[in-house]
This record gives sequence, C-alpha cells and structure tokens, in this order.
Amino acid sequence: MLPLPSPDLRALATGTTVVAFVTRGAVGAGDEVVLHAEGSRPPATLQAPYRAWAEQTPPDGEWSAVVVSVDPAGLIDGPAGTPHHILAHVPDGDLLVLRVYGPDGAVLDDDAFAARRRDVEGTMAP
Repeated sequence: MLPLPSPDLRALATGTTVVAFVTRGAVGAGDEVVLHAEGSRPPATLQAPYRAWAEQTPPDGEWSAVVVSVDPAGLIDGPAGTPHHILAHVPDGDLLVLRVYGPDGAVLDDDAFAARRRDVEGTMAP
C-alpha cells in the first residue's frame, strides 16, 4: 500500500499528473501498489490552482498503480517541472512516475501516459 495525501491521489486519479513524491526508498521501479489517501496537505503547499483540493475528500473507488520509474525528487527542474505536479515546492525524497488504474481501468490511455512520462523525464536534470 502506498499512502498519499488526498490532493496527490486526486491528481493521479484524474490524470492531472503521473507523478507522486514519496519518502526515499518507499517503493521500487516495477512495484505494483495500492494507492491509499492518508490525510491532506496544507493549502499553501499546493500550487494555486489545486489549493481547493486540500479541503476535498479523496476520490471514490479503488486505485492502484505500477511504479514505472523512481528518481531522486531533486532531479526535477523547478520551473520546467512545475506543470507536471501539483506541489508549490518539490519535497525531498523520491519522485515516482506512476501508471494509475482505477475502477474503470487505466486513468490515461497508452499514448497519453507515454506523453506525460516523456514530459516529466524531459524536465529532469542530467
């Protein structure tokens, strides 16, 4: 089980992002995990368009994911990486690229997921 703050799970479940930030070493590439909402985030820690999500309940249904890649969160470039996640600042730990599945199957189709993954990986420092 991979616990995530409710806004983070909402972002993944809606296809807004394919990225989650977790404690270093929490999961490995290729792992299959059940996503679970655990708590929220203070609104100030979210980018402005997502601050209302801090007060919303987690999305309904069962959510799971395949961990496609794990990288140190510090590799994502601040300004270039900002459109690819919902947080105001990148935390310490790992950045996960997740292929998310919900009650109706994959959240994003293959092409959309591949494009989002490429976009995220393109913002990472060499």
